[in-house]
Amino acid sequence: MVDKRNFSVHKSEGDVTRPVRTSVAQQAESVLKNAKEKAGDVIHVSISERTTIELPANLSQEEIDARVEKYIRLHKSKI
Repeated sequence: MVDKRNFSVHKSEGDVTRPVRTSVAQQAESVLKNAKEKAGDVIHVSISERTTIELPANLSQEEIDARVEKYIRLHKSKI
């Protein structure tokens, strides 16, 4: 059963129904955007061809290596 409070149905011949962005989704997006702005400068570290992680730019090389090792250990199935 579909919760009709969070979805708006747009139907016409051949159209597919799709959810409409809710205020909760918009709030979550806003919180994420604010958190990224507060984090400051970041670097992107490539773990594999498909995986990149974002780390604070002020980390030393040893701290970066430690975080990469931890990520690999915790997410082996995703790499």
